[in-house]
Amino acid sequence: MWETGETITLQAPALFRKKTGTIYLMNRRLAWVPQSGLAPTVSIKHDDIKSLFVNAAGSEKVILKIVEIKPDTNHNFIFSSESASEDREKFKAGITSILSLRQQRALNGGATPSSSGAAPSYGGGSPVISDTSAPGTPKTQAQAKLGARRGLGTGPSQELKTRLALLKQNKELAGLHRDLVMGKHVSEEEFWENRKHLIENKSAMDHQQKGQSSAWLDLKPETGESNDVKYVMTPQVIHSVCQQYPSIKRAYDAYVPDKLSEAEFWKRYFQSRFFHRSRSGRGANEPDDDIFDKALEEDEEETKSAPKRIKLDHINKLVDLSTTEEDHLESYTSPESTMAAGRTKESKEAMPLIRRFNRYAQRVLNSTVGLKKPSKGDALDMNGVERAIVLEDLQEQQESLRIVLDIQDTRRYFESQGGDVRSSKIQEGQDPSTILLQFYNEFTSQGVELNKPFSIPDTTFDTLMKNVKANRAKMSPPKDGSQVLPAQLYQEALSCHSAGNEILRHFWASTGLDKAVKHQRMIESLKKIRDENVKSLLIQASSLGTESLNAMKMMLKPMQNGIQKALKHAESRPKPPVKKVVQLATTIA
Repeated sequence: MWETGETITLQAPALFRKKTGTIYLMNRRLAWVPQSGLAPTVSIKHDDIKSLFVNAAGSEKVILKIVEIKPDTNHNFIFSSESASEDREKFKAGITSILSLRQQRALNGGATPSSSGAAPSYGGGSPVISDTSAPGTPKTQAQAKLGARRGLGTGPSQELKTRLALLKQNKELAGLHRDLVMGKHVSEEEFWENRKHLIENKSAMDHQQKGQSSAWLDLKPETGESNDVKYVMTPQVIHSVCQQYPSIKRAYDAYVPDKLSEAEFWKRYFQSRFFHRSRSGRGANEPDDDIFDKALEEDEEETKSAPKRIKLDHINKLVDLSTTEEDHLESYTSPESTMAAGRTKESKEAMPLIRRFNRYAQRVLNSTVGLKKPSKGDALDMNGVERAIVLEDLQEQQESLRIVLDIQDTRRYFESQGGDVRSSKIQEGQDPSTILLQFYNEFTSQGVELNKPFSIPDTTFDTLMKNVKANRAKMSPPKDGSQVLPAQLYQEALSCHSAGNEILRHFWASTGLDKAVKHQRMIESLKKIRDENVKSLLIQASSLGTESLNAMKMMLKPMQNGIQKALKHAESRPKPPVKKVVQLATTIA
């Protein structure tokens, strides 16, 4: 019933599909044997276990659910002994230990952790530990604690975290990682060797800081159970308020924390006329406050005042519109007065609000990119302006120094360049019309009538059409595999195709003498893909019919041709010399 070398770690009575039996956890697999049975009905290897789940503590039934890596394959075991909960906890700890050690071995490229231990217990209903769809997916907080307790370190490196995030986001990459790394075809480092650009791009995106929003801050209160109003002030909110209202920033710097605590300062701010001036007309009913009333006056004064005229010394002259003012005056044109801001009553009322928004947007921009001003040398560089406005075609052409070629007899020069034209000359005494008539007679004697359309015989046309249809039928591919094969079988074929191509890439990259060990390992992996995976897919497709088999062959043909070419190259490659070890026997007299 048991395989050679298997040892039983745990066993307990359990029900499976309403049948009594015993569940075993061994050093290689998890098995369930029915009562008075001679062989296991359920046998799951450790590498095939994806995750486990348990139901809530205190439930009527004590259930342990095992999920396999195969899609839609899971098993529910109900422990039936008096100590059912204790038995389940032991199995849960053992299986969790196996999953954690397997995942850490995959992440370390095959290295086994130095220590192990029992897993902690978790609340009911949620997964205890999950290997997810592929090894290398991010661990939960509980899993991280579990790894730390087992001596696996405080946490993975930054690059390892990036790898885990990529596997979680990309299901195809995770599937390829599962097939190759967990299938022991390539190591973890070999898998990521040619995917460093993905890690760099992901790391750059994660470290990219999001700029501050220029949206107008609108603080909304939270109402508690006793109808009390509460405002939540985070560092980001405080920064936005101070940037939106410079007068508040000046008051904050002047009073906090020397004269007022930060909590007291913001409490008075929310009770002030400054805060409530635009909220349902409540500004006039608020109590006086020396700090924020002064800040309100400064804010309104800044809003009403027109912005200072910007010095245009640093503006590039190519985009400075003020440099053409003289041209407008000379042409008897003047600025359009109706376009000036604040001329009408409506624009006057809107000007303070527009200035407030513009100045806030400018402060946000300056805080993000900083105050950047080009140097005066660059702005006043007339050489750059000249290069931009001077057109070469309008400049006077200067004669270049050159040696003039003086040809005495141009007729002889052009005759020599055109070749021998004497043979094409009409000989003396010949009439051109006679030559054309002779050519016409020779052409018409062949039976060709130019004034009638050329007709193709029906037999020839039919033959051509038959050949075209036959070639088109040969060249037209059969239906795509996704239209013929079941979804699960189609995905398995895609996974096999991707894994085979990846191993082929590693094969051709390891043809050097310094990578002979890896090259031999890739050869064995290619043979395994050809002899096991491909044959299994073809057998499953053949059971569905000829059309499915043809579609499967078409999908796998490019990979099979690549494997055949690679193995042929490996056979023709000279074997590396084998170093003979000579053992010297010494005799002791």
